[in-house]
Amino acid sequence: MNDNNNHIINEELLTRYLLGETNAEESALIVKWLEASPENRKTLQHHKTLIDMVSLSNQNIDDEWQAFKTKLNPRPKEIKLEIPEHKVNYRFWAIAASIAIIIGLSVFFIYFFNNSPKQLLAESHDQVKDVMLADGSNISLNRNSSLEYPEAFGKKERMVKLKGEAYFKVKHDDNKPFVVETDKFTVTVLGTSFYVSSFEGQPQQVFVETGKVKCVSKTSGENIILNAGEKYIFDAEKKVPESITDKDKNNFAWKTASLVFVNEKMADIATMIDKTYGCQIVLKGKINSCTLTVNFENLTIDGVLNVLQTILDAKITRNAKNIEISGQGC
Repeated sequence: MNDNNNHIINEELLTRYLLGETNAEESALIVKWLEASPENRKTLQHHKTLIDMVSLSNQNIDDEWQAFKTKLNPRPKEIKLEIPEHKVNYRFWAIAASIAIIIGLSVFFIYFFNNSPKQLLAESHDQVKDVMLADGSNISLNRNSSLEYPEAFGKKERMVKLKGEAYFKVKHDDNKPFVVETDKFTVTVLGTSFYVSSFEGQPQQVFVETGKVKCVSKTSGENIILNAGEKYIFDAEKKVPESITDKDKNNFAWKTASLVFVNEKMADIATMIDKTYGCQIVLKGKINSCTLTVNFENLTIDGVLNVLQTILDAKITRNAKNIEISGQGC
C-alpha cells in the first residue's frame, strides 16, 4: 500500500476494521487514510471482497477455531493471564488463512485454464480448405464444413471435431491415437488416410484410402473396423464394410478432381458435379434423360461444362443462382 502510514495501516488492522473490532482511535486513523487517496479506498474494497468470499464459503471460522483448540493438550492447571491491550486475534488469523487459500486456488485455476491447449476453428465456406495440424497431419475440408482442433495435442490422444466432410492424412503415432468426432460417430486411427462425410440429412459414412480405422456409432453403438479400400455407411441396412467401387470414388472428386461416369444418367451426373464444384445445375428438356460415359480429369467447372456442351450439343445458361443446361437430348 502506497502510504506514509504503511507501518500502521496493515492487513490485520484493515481486517479488524471490516469486522468492527477496531477502537475509536484506530477507526479514525483508517477513515483519514481512506480520504487521503482513491487507491486506498480500492485497497479496502479489495480486502472486503476477499473477506466476503470467505463468508460465502459457509465456513464457521469461530466454531472451527474452538474445535481446533479442544484438540490441544490441556494445561495441567488453569493459569490466569492478564489480557494485553492488543491480544492475539485468532479470528483474524483464521480469516487471513482462508484468504490465502482462496488466493492460492484462484492462482491455480487461472494457471490451469490459461495453459490448457487453445482450441482453433477452421471453416471452409464455399471453398475447399487445407489445414495443417500440430502433429503434421493434413486435413482437407470440403465446402461448407468445419473442423475444431487444438493448437497443440495432449499426451494421450489427438482429437478433432468435424462437421461436414473432410479428407484426413494422419501422421502415424503408435502412442497417441487420432480421433475424429462427429455428431453421429467417432473414427479412431493411429496413422492412415481416409474420408469422413457427416453432412446433416445425408448418409453418414467413412471411406478408407490407406491403413485401418475403427468406427463407433454414437446412436446404435456399432463398432466397425475398416481396412484400405473399404467404406461403411452408418444406419444403413448392411451392417458390414463394403468395398469401394469406381462409382464411390466420385464422392472424393472434390479432393481428387477426378470424375468417372459409365452409362450414368445425366441427372445423376449433374448431382455429382454439383457436389464436386459447389454449384447448382438445372436440366431442361429431353437432355435430362440422356445416359453418358465420360471422364473429367483435373478440370474446372468451366472445362466440365464445355465437355458437356460439346457431347450433348446443349445450350448452357448461367445466372446468379444456378447453371441451366438445355437441349433436345443425346
